[in-house]
Amino acid sequence: ADMDDDGTVHTNKEDEQSTLSTVRKRAGAYDVYAPSGPIGIVVDSTERGPSVHSLKSNSPMHGLIMAGDLIVALDDEDTRNMTAGELTRLMAKKSRQRERKITLYSMEGY
Repeated sequence: ADMDDDGTVHTNKEDEQSTLSTVRKRAGAYDVYAPSGPIGIVVDSTERGPSVHSLKSNSPMHGLIMAGDLIVALDDEDTRNMTAGELTRLMAKKSRQRERKITLYSMEGY
């Protein structure tokens, strides 16, 4: 990240990547609520952030999450700059919660 004289930090991604709230307002964004425990999704790292690679056959998220969709937030925490590994660890850390809110973005809209 570069810093200006006035102390504002600019990351190169800011230009192409809007804030979480603007992504949320786009047509392709949707929230799902995952139960506690493993949710059986395989996550991939992509240049746009972690995406759903596939769902395991026993996943409780079938019909809710589509493979190929971006995971843009977990419990309202922006996940777009995370790797698949970082996101998976964060999900595991929260797996005892009664539910986790996952915000996804359908790549159809990109």
